[in-house]
Amino acid sequence: MRMHPLALAASLLATLATAQAQTAATTAATAALPEVKVTDGADGATTEGSGQYTAREVSVGKLQQAPRETPQSISVVTRQQLDDRNLTKVEDAIKLSTGMTITRLDGAGNYNSFQSRGFDLGAIQLDGVPIPQGNYSTLDTAMYDRIEVLRGPAGLLQGASEPGGTVNLVRKRAPSKLAIGADAAVGSFGLRRGTVDVGGGLNAEGTIRARAVAVVEDRDSHIDTLFNNKRLGYGTLEWDIAPSTTVSVGAAQQRVRAAIDQGLPTYADGRLADLPRSSFAGLRANRQDMETTDVFAELEHRLAGGGVVRLSARDIDRTAFYRSARANSALAANGSFTMETVDGDFHVRTRNYDAFLATPVQVAGRTHKLLVGASHNEGKTWDGNYAYGQPRPFNLLRPNYDLAYPDIPLPGFTSLITRRENALYGQAQVSLADTVKLLAGGRLSWAEVVTRSTSTGAVTAAADPGRQFVPSLALMWDFHPQYTAYASYAETFVVQSQLTTAKQLIEPRTGKQVELGVKGEFLQKRLQAHAALFRIIDENRAIADPVVTNASIAGGKVRAQGFEAEVSGQPQPGWDLVAGYAYNDTRYLKAPVAQQGQVFSPITPRHSVNLFTRYAFTHPALRGFSVGGGMSWRSEFFAQSGALRINAPGYAVFNAQVGYQITDHLSVNLSVDNLLDKTYYEKVSGVSRQNFYGEPRRVTVALKARY
Repeated sequence: MRMHPLALAASLLATLATAQAQTAATTAATAALPEVKVTDGADGATTEGSGQYTAREVSVGKLQQAPRETPQSISVVTRQQLDDRNLTKVEDAIKLSTGMTITRLDGAGNYNSFQSRGFDLGAIQLDGVPIPQGNYSTLDTAMYDRIEVLRGPAGLLQGASEPGGTVNLVRKRAPSKLAIGADAAVGSFGLRRGTVDVGGGLNAEGTIRARAVAVVEDRDSHIDTLFNNKRLGYGTLEWDIAPSTTVSVGAAQQRVRAAIDQGLPTYADGRLADLPRSSFAGLRANRQDMETTDVFAELEHRLAGGGVVRLSARDIDRTAFYRSARANSALAANGSFTMETVDGDFHVRTRNYDAFLATPVQVAGRTHKLLVGASHNEGKTWDGNYAYGQPRPFNLLRPNYDLAYPDIPLPGFTSLITRRENALYGQAQVSLADTVKLLAGGRLSWAEVVTRSTSTGAVTAAADPGRQFVPSLALMWDFHPQYTAYASYAETFVVQSQLTTAKQLIEPRTGKQVELGVKGEFLQKRLQAHAALFRIIDENRAIADPVVTNASIAGGKVRAQGFEAEVSGQPQPGWDLVAGYAYNDTRYLKAPVAQQGQVFSPITPRHSVNLFTRYAFTHPALRGFSVGGGMSWRSEFFAQSGALRINAPGYAVFNAQVGYQITDHLSVNLSVDNLLDKTYYEKVSGVSRQNFYGEPRRVTVALKARY
C-alpha cells in the first residue's frame, strides 16, 4: 500500500506532538536525575541555523573536512542561501553554482540534466549515495540542509561515472530540541506554496529524535495551459542506542502532477523563432506524472579516537508517465509545423549499500587520516513502454490547444536493464610535514550492465568490462595560515554498450583530470575563496567504425579545460555574498572529420558569472530590513542539429529582494527574478523541439515563521 506524501509527514508530526507532550509531563519527575549529554543529530557540516553562506565542513568525500582540505573545486549552497533566495528546486540551486549548466528538458523544469566542465553528471548523490539522474524529478529542497557541488572526477566516490563531477544532496537531520518552521508563499503565475517543518526529541533525554517536513505547491506558468502541482512528505527518526552509536531511518515521497512541454521548434535554417514567451507547442491534454519514494537507514558509530564507522542502505523507487503532444518538424514562416503525440511510462529502482571506516591514525608522531570502505549498487530500469500517435498539423500563431488527444495503447515494458557495481575503496591523507599533506586513494570496481527481454527473460545485451581501478592523488601545501595550494589527479570510467566488428564489447571510456588550485579562509573562516585551473581528457569514446557499418571502435577523444574562481561568505557582519566565474573550453581531439577540432559541449558557455549579495541593516532606523541583489551571465552557446548550428546569444539576468524581520520568529521576503524582464533563450537543442525561453519577470512574497 502506497502512502500519500502528506500522510507520511502528518503521521510523523502526530507522533512528534504526542512525544513532546509526554516529555513535558515527565520533565519535573526526572529533574533530579543526573544530566545526560546527547548529540544533536547534526554534524559539523550542518549549515541549518548557522545563518552563513559558507559551510564549515563538507561530506561529499566521506572524509568530513573543511572545503579548504578538499583538493578539488567545491561549492556549497547552504540552507541560508536556499531560504534567502527562495530556491525550492534543486536545479535552480545548482544552476547558480559556479561553472554549472542545467539543460532543461521540459517547460516546468521537472526533467533536467546537469553538466559540469562540459560533461553530464549522469548521477547525483543523496547523502553520499550515487543515484542515476535519468528522466525523473529531483526532490524539493525543503528536505535538504545543503547542496554540495564537486567539480571534477568523483570516481573514488561513485565508481563508474562521468568526469565532470557530482552533486551531493544532504538531508536535514532531527534536532534534539523542539523546532517548528512554517512558510507560506504566493507569486507570479499562480504560485501558491506552503511548507511545515517540525522536529525535536521524543524523550526527555533527547536520545530519540524525529523530524517531519511537508510541502504543498501549486503553480501555473508563463507558458499557455501549463501547470505544476507538487506534494512532498519527508520524515526521519534517529535513536542514540548508545552514547557513541546512532541509528537513523526515514523516508521521503514526492508526487508531481503537471502538464508537459517539450519546447519550441526553430525555422528550417536553424534560426530561433521570435515568438511570444507564452507559446506552447502542445495540447491542453498534455500530462506528466512523477513519483519518487526514498527509503533509507543508517548506523553510525563514533570511535573514541575521533573516527567513525558508518553503514548505510538506500532504496529509491521512481516512476514517470507522460502524455505529450510536441513539435516534430521545423517551424514554417506562417507558424505551422508537424505535431506528434507520444505516451511513455518509465520505472527505475535503485538500491545502494555502503560501509566505511574513517579514522585518524597516529604514525611517527603525526596525525594522518584513513578511509576504507565497500559498496554495492544495483539499479533496475524497466524500458520500452512507449508508443506514438499519428502526426498532425498545428499552428503556433493560431493555436488550438483543445484538439482531441488520440488514444495510444502502450505495449508494456519490453526490457529490463540491470546495472550492478561492487567496489572496494580507500584513501589515505598523509601528513608529510606540518604544512604538507599527501592524499592517495583509489576505487576497485566490478561493474556490469545486462539487458533482458521482459517476455522471455533472455539476455539481449550485456556489458561486463571486468575489474576497473580508478586512482586519485593530491598534494596540498598550507603555504600561509590562510591559504592552501593543491595539485590533484583523478580518474574515472564509463561502461559502454557498443560492439566491435567481432561483436565484442568495446573497452570503457576513461576520464583523467589534472587540477591546480588555491583555497583561502579569512575573517575567522567567515569568508572562503578558491581558484583553480583544470584539464580533463576523456578517451576511448565510442565512434563509428570507419570501415565496417554498424560497428564501433573506442577511438574518440575529447578535452575540457578551463578556470574557475569563487568567493563566498560574510565580508562583514550583516553582509553576505557569493560570487563565481568559470571559463570552459571543450574540444574534440579525435573524432570523425566533421567533428575534429570542434567544440565538444556546445551547450556549455565559454564564460559564466554568478553573483548574489544580501545586506541586513544594523542602523536603528532600518534594523530588521535587508536588501539583496544578484546577476547571472552566460556567454553565447549553441546546439548542433545535423549540419545546422542553432545559436543562442549570451544573456544577463538580474534579481532583487527586500526582506523584513517582523519579530524574532516571523519574517517576510519579497523577491523579483529576472528583474528587467529579459527575453532570452535559456536552452537550445534541435530544429524540431527542445528550445526554451527563460522565465519572464517573476515576483514572490514569502512569509516565514521559526520557533
